[in-house]
Amino acid sequence: MYFSGMSRYHDKWYTRLFSDPKIVQELLESFVHEKFVQELDFSTIKKLNTRFVPVSGHSRQADLVFEVKANGQAAYIYLFLEFQSTVDRFMALRMNRYITEFYEELRKIEAKKQGKLPHLLNPPFPILIYNGSPEWTAPEQLSELFYPSSIPTEYIPEFKYFKIAINEIPKRELVKIRNAVSAVFYIENCSAAEMTQNRKTLVSLLRAVLKNDGKEILTAIVNRILDLEKLPKSSKTISTIEDLMEVSTMLEENTKKWEAAVLEKGIEKGIEQGIEKRDLEIVEKMIHSAMSNADIRKITGMALIKIEQIRKRLKRK
Repeated sequence: MYFSGMSRYHDKWYTRLFSDPKIVQELLESFVHEKFVQELDFSTIKKLNTRFVPVSGHSRQADLVFEVKANGQAAYIYLFLEFQSTVDRFMALRMNRYITEFYEELRKIEAKKQGKLPHLLNPPFPILIYNGSPEWTAPEQLSELFYPSSIPTEYIPEFKYFKIAINEIPKRELVKIRNAVSAVFYIENCSAAEMTQNRKTLVSLLRAVLKNDGKEILTAIVNRILDLEKLPKSSKTISTIEDLMEVSTMLEENTKKWEAAVLEKGIEKGIEQGIEKRDLEIVEKMIHSAMSNADIRKITGMALIKIEQIRKRLKRK
């Protein structure tokens, strides 16, 4: 996985986010609609710390490479992702050179392991993720870069990368997917004004990220919003997101306290009142954050009838 066409800061942000194998799995399962993805055993996915020097000495090194088994086979496939913010007509040529050089380096590594030249090489799957504004118009196949010729096609090099152009994905589809990758793509597709106008949709997406991917990933995405759009602290969008983050922190901290209290004392009755009070504070915060009764129940385990009573009481205040 390596990045180009973006600032060093955003390189690091994307590298950190996509260093998580679960995020890579979400990307493949939600946005790479190829049959082989269904055959991947994601329990075997592993990030490789490959820092090879390419044959040409000019291409960039790989920042991240993942390997994963398919159908329990001993062989791995390698996953490469490139993030691009500008249209590069010769992207197919550039990625083809990079992959070819990786093959050559892999051949050397395998030869050292086996004491002989390997007969087969594990294949890589190259993905381009484009987050720019203009339409992506560059050819996806290497052969499209050549002038028409009478040379038989079987003698002409062929290569294709898998393109994911974020600006081509309808926002409604991203909202339906509801995972960390779709949330990032939704943010990339929205202006600050759109985020403010559709803040309930955004917070709903972030709530799904909190539930499925955890607070660390949620925090990374929220920081991305702040860096990209420079929303003022006074905006309703920011205050709503901050409420969600605060609820997350309260849940995390209090769950640890409650577990510790139960383990240490083992006296349920003695802590019931304290737990009930903190439960009430958390649920009230969730209601203020526009969370639904169903989502509150999933997170807290509180009965729906009790959540509704709290909601009605808050309305009367």
